[in-house]
Amino acid sequence: MPTTSPGIAADAPGSRAAPSRRFRRLGLALIVVLVAAALVVTLVPPVRVATQVALLVPELTGAGPRILAVVTPEPVRTSLTYGPDEDRMDLYRPDGSPAGDGSAPGDDGRPAVLLVLGISPVPLDDERVIRVGTALARLGLVVGVPSSRELMALRLGADEPGRVVAAYEALADQADVDPGRVGMAGFSVGGSLALVAAADPRIADRVAYVNAFGAFADAGTLLVDVASRTVETEGSVRPWPPGKLAREVLLAMLLEAVPEGPQRERVETAIAPIVLADSATSGAFDPALAASLAADALAAYRLATAPDRDTARTALASLSPGRRALLDAVSPVASARSISAPVFLMHEATDDAIPASHLAPLADAIPGPSLRQVTEFRLFDHVEVREGVGLDDLPELARLYGHLVEVVGVALE
Repeated sequence: MPTTSPGIAADAPGSRAAPSRRFRRLGLALIVVLVAAALVVTLVPPVRVATQVALLVPELTGAGPRILAVVTPEPVRTSLTYGPDEDRMDLYRPDGSPAGDGSAPGDDGRPAVLLVLGISPVPLDDERVIRVGTALARLGLVVGVPSSRELMALRLGADEPGRVVAAYEALADQADVDPGRVGMAGFSVGGSLALVAAADPRIADRVAYVNAFGAFADAGTLLVDVASRTVETEGSVRPWPPGKLAREVLLAMLLEAVPEGPQRERVETAIAPIVLADSATSGAFDPALAASLAADALAAYRLATAPDRDTARTALASLSPGRRALLDAVSPVASARSISAPVFLMHEATDDAIPASHLAPLADAIPGPSLRQVTEFRLFDHVEVREGVGLDDLPELARLYGHLVEVVGVALE
């Protein structure tokens, strides 16, 4: 009966058990490589941020595999009220940590970001809002998303930047948030409001960063853009077709300038079809109606019926000092020199809500040491990724990745 020679070990080379040993060694080497890679991703900040953003982009755009949701715990979403009007703010906390119990790792709490939404009837329960809040929380950020009843009603008042300040302070006061690492990310009009709030002396020295996406530089210029359906860049005027939302906001803001009552009703009846029309309406100005109006009501009517950019500018200039002060109160260019936080700007080149012509003057208004990144895209429908993103959009996705690496690097440092 054959026996194993005592001079040959069971898994020595040449024995049938040798491949098993090689596989074990290969498996051990693979584990070492994976552990080393995990340590690099965890311990080397640039690599960690690059990896996190690579996982974040599919969550935000819907393009590519959504791995982040698989490899991170489900964030917890809660609500609180903030500000004098007790508006609602939703909070998204990573790692399933309970609300405000100070359970975040470390003595100083987690970094946080305030998402400042634009002027539109998009509720906090909208799937798009939840998706963004959840995705950012998966990076380890506490995310605050405030709502504003005024913005939901298409009203943009001088008090709106103060509401952003109140929301920022409410987020920074959370027990599990590091108050020294709270930034803001604003979308559309929310981007402009975030920039104005970042210049407010109550929080200016505490804001960690601002990423403004699709923001306007000057509210008065935006009214002229939409009313005249033109934009001006480097002294050259060209046609610009404003989208439905831009036209609706213009109508709401013009009517706010007209006192309530029969006069407002007459003005609304006259200008609503003009402002909301898909294309410009010629010969819309009615001298008889204009003769019955005065002050801001007349200026609003002239702006709504302006046949060209120069006429729209003249109408804007005829607004009362109080109305102009309101526009300045929400315009970043009026206060940008007081911003000390790092600022990142994004804009869609084909934006039909706030034209990309606002990007350059906004960048010029930000103090040089604060301006970190300015990126123009051809990927979005205003501030949402357009439908049908595919392989042809890889260069734009790479541009988005590069911009977000810079922002997230600051947010998590």
